[in-house]
Amino acid sequence: MKKLLIIVLLSFSQTAIVYADDTWTDVGVYAFMTDVDGDVEIGNVTSDVDVPFKDILENLDFGFMGYVEHRRGKWSFIGDIFYADISVDDTVASNAIASVELDVVLKQVLAEGYVGYRVLERKDGAAYLGVDVLAGIRYNKIDVDIGAEINVLSLSAAASRSADIDWTDAVVGVRAQYDFGNGWGITGLADIGEGSDSKSYQLMGFVNYQYSDDLKLFGGYRHYHLEQDETVNGLAYKLDLDYAGPMFGISKRF
Repeated sequence: MKKLLIIVLLSFSQTAIVYADDTWTDVGVYAFMTDVDGDVEIGNVTSDVDVPFKDILENLDFGFMGYVEHRRGKWSFIGDIFYADISVDDTVASNAIASVELDVVLKQVLAEGYVGYRVLERKDGAAYLGVDVLAGIRYNKIDVDIGAEINVLSLSAAASRSADIDWTDAVVGVRAQYDFGNGWGITGLADIGEGSDSKSYQLMGFVNYQYSDDLKLFGGYRHYHLEQDETVNGLAYKLDLDYAGPMFGISKRF
């Protein structure tokens, strides 16, 4: 955990700029149109997962994304949840004699909770800069099913593996926010996490527009990376996945 405490990253997040003496709650929903790329290994069955952004709607069976933030003075309390059910059909090799096909079903819950404290504020006319340090946890739960089918001269054989694993990373990060004073702002977040058998990091960059006193629109880019490597009852489970792509959403302030 020492290396987590000395790494300070700066990027963008989905929260509007406000002064530290404000008290409010934001509730928002968003779409994360992500590429999914990496490797999944369960025992002796390994599969590449490669779902480009242009195919995500075709492969996404169900998804939900939302966040909530409560701010009180210099303190922020942030929660974010991401759920996706993605099916990937991938032909690894094919010719007139043989073909190998892999089908991967990936169901994931990503839940994050942070406590933030504002350490820097600068005001220049109507413009405003704020920086928060963050600490919290990131919970992942992934259900993976890998099915492999081999066809040789019309003869076929099949193998499959499934896993249901979950873990928690401790997370530290930094959030920076800049308000231009005319309804527009840029905001950001970067963090890094580590668990007993896992590592992760996240970068986000957004442009915000305060549509009204209580409605905000935001859009930008998110990159989330996870690594998990553990052995249970002699069976190895290895995940190395990247989620990257545009995000856009809307939130309401209470």
